[in-house]
Amino acid sequence: MDWGRYDAAWISSTWDYHERPGEFRRWLARASEATRLENPAALVEWNLDKRYLRELEGQGVQVVPTIWADAERAAAAADEAAERGWDPVVVKPAVDLGAMNLRRVRPDEVEGAIASIAEPSLVQPYLPALEREGELSLVHLRGALSYAVRKVPAGGDFRVQAQYGGTYRPADAGAEAERAGERVLAALASIFSGEPAPLYARVDLVRDLDERLCMIELELIEPSLFLDVIGEEAADRFAALLVARSD
Repeated sequence: MDWGRYDAAWISSTWDYHERPGEFRRWLARASEATRLENPAALVEWNLDKRYLRELEGQGVQVVPTIWADAERAAAAADEAAERGWDPVVVKPAVDLGAMNLRRVRPDEVEGAIASIAEPSLVQPYLPALEREGELSLVHLRGALSYAVRKVPAGGDFRVQAQYGGTYRPADAGAEAERAGERVLAALASIFSGEPAPLYARVDLVRDLDERLCMIELELIEPSLFLDVIGEEAADRFAALLVARSD
């Protein structure tokens, strides 16, 4: 593909990047040299690895409590999770998509789960709020909150993705969530000082063990913006913003 034929390219089919991250990074470099990517390659590459959560937390964003681990410190991470009283425990790779390689385990299974991933991973408490009320996704377009969607898992599950039976519906963000989203976007602007606000940024929020609203993920890559749920007005607004940067 000659990406130079286009004024801009919106990344829209990324469903296997976590299986081929090296290839995806090489594509980002090639495409961004030829055209304007939305979102920009630097943002996308930063967002590839969930260790971006550490940077946002350092900027004051409330994130899900996380222990950072790899195979070499699997035992230490498992001990720390046990000391914190987490039961059950969620273990997932730092590079993943759609909870595809996420595991919910007992405390005595944490070390083995980390070792089986064989790459940097996240260890987090299982959050009952996921099963009870799901996630609230705030979609920001060019830095401004556009709409919110409630993602609810199927009965008996905690994964909100559609492939596991999750369902989506429009929602009112509420003042608390709006403030949380604003903090995330402000932190992102601080990290990428001088860069324009991303075309799209999805802030996924959930209640933690203390019922505090915190961020579980910031999505700047995958284009799950729920435009089919929200309707044509939001889709038209998104398209207009994309075209505006191309003029």
